[in-house]
Amino acid sequence: MGRDTREKIMVTAIDLFNRKGVTNVSTVQLSNELHISPGNLYYYFDNKEHLIRNIWQEMLLPKLDSLFSEKKHRESEEGLMEFFLKLSQYTYDYKFFYLELPAVLNNDPAMKTIYKEWSIAMMRQIDGIFQEWSETGIMKPDLSPVARDLLVQNCWTLSQTGMTYVNMLDSEASSKEACDSIIQRLYALLHPYFSQESHEKMVRLFDANNLGFYNYT
Repeated sequence: MGRDTREKIMVTAIDLFNRKGVTNVSTVQLSNELHISPGNLYYYFDNKEHLIRNIWQEMLLPKLDSLFSEKKHRESEEGLMEFFLKLSQYTYDYKFFYLELPAVLNNDPAMKTIYKEWSIAMMRQIDGIFQEWSETGIMKPDLSPVARDLLVQNCWTLSQTGMTYVNMLDSEASSKEACDSIIQRLYALLHPYFSQESHEKMVRLFDANNLGFYNYT
């Protein structure tokens, strides 16, 4: 029963945070939504920051770690498209975290430390993926170390802020619209470094997955 209640609290919190925003939801509001007392909520989570940290660590982080470490996502254009689709969907499903990321981190020093260390590790993974792409011909091999480092940082930044851009233009964007926008911008950043053959494959994959495609060239 305890584990079920704890999970129900996290699932309900995600829904409320996504609909109303983290800063607009109090623990009292969350307790009322769950039909439990605030004391019962505090039995499982010390405060709202502790709740958000646990949602990230237990529900979102495993999905992202699995996504970035999946070998097939770095072996082909089809794998990259699957990566894009899953990443954008996770971003939308937990959009509250990305929309209020600075506040979430500043309000929870422990979370800020964990997130920084994890981000550095993820950027190392992205750099490794770029290296593999260069070796297999997906990415052009003449990218300098400095340029690749900046590309890694820009890709990471865009992956963490893409939902903010979507929300700024249309706060009522659907899952499909939000995911399409995030994928478009990620690929717009990457495509100048792709080989012509890989770019042509990606164009076909955009069409096959019913994604709009901007004419970048």
